[in-house]
Amino acid sequence: MSITLILQLMISGLCNSFILLLTSMGLVIILGYMKVVNLVHTEMLMLGAYICYYTYEVLGLPFLVCLLAAYLISFAFGAVIERLIICHLYGKMSETLLATFAISMILKQTALLALGKSYKKVSYPIHKEFHFGGVFIEGYKLALVVLAIAVMAATLLLLHKTTVGMKMRATTQNRAMTECLGIDTRKVDTITFSHGMGLAGLAGAAIAPLSAVTYSLGDSWLTNTFMNVVMGGVTSLFGTLVSSVIIQESIAVISGFSNSVTAQIIVLMLVIIIVRFKPEGLFTAKGRR
Repeated sequence: MSITLILQLMISGLCNSFILLLTSMGLVIILGYMKVVNLVHTEMLMLGAYICYYTYEVLGLPFLVCLLAAYLISFAFGAVIERLIICHLYGKMSETLLATFAISMILKQTALLALGKSYKKVSYPIHKEFHFGGVFIEGYKLALVVLAIAVMAATLLLLHKTTVGMKMRATTQNRAMTECLGIDTRKVDTITFSHGMGLAGLAGAAIAPLSAVTYSLGDSWLTNTFMNVVMGGVTSLFGTLVSSVIIQESIAVISGFSNSVTAQIIVLMLVIIIVRFKPEGLFTAKGRR
């Protein structure tokens, strides 16, 4: 295998790492900060992709506006189901799992009935490619790298530099004490859950040009996003970034010597081994009491 091919695989793997990070951040917020196993997460990717299709391809809105629309609509949807369903199930792992699974199935079947099985295509907003010798980078994937970094930075600023973020972290670390200080933890829960759902919707809109938009789009992301968050540490955005790089770079390099299926199997085995010896993930933070 030539050096150029190895470099190409590593660059592709790095770009895919940030795409995986982008699709996983909403799950980190909900699973890590709220201890809710949110099986609706991948269906929110599907919803965001459909929002992108109809706002960008049908209405012709600017792509950045479509991303914002996907975030806001997903945020609002998250607020509704948190208030109606999820808020009654905190601390009940099995009930929450079943509830989010049911919501996931409802969303998927609703999309199937309303929009059909046909595949919808979102055109690339950026068509340029960058060439460096024999190595190239797609302009849109490079834009997704920038977007993932920007979203991660914005989320970290929200969590660590704003009053809302401090309340979110305080509720995570000690709910009883937070309530004693007069903070409305139920409102904080709604904002936290909604933000996680909003990030998932935004990610779905961002990845829409990379794949066909259909009712089952979320299925292809279910394993990788959960595997990524668990390996990185469910409360750590930085850990999720590291995990994304490890997973995608490993898949890219191994695929060059074998095939993508074998690469996925080997990486899954690697993740199982890591989680076996570090069940809390590569990086951890204090959890909710």
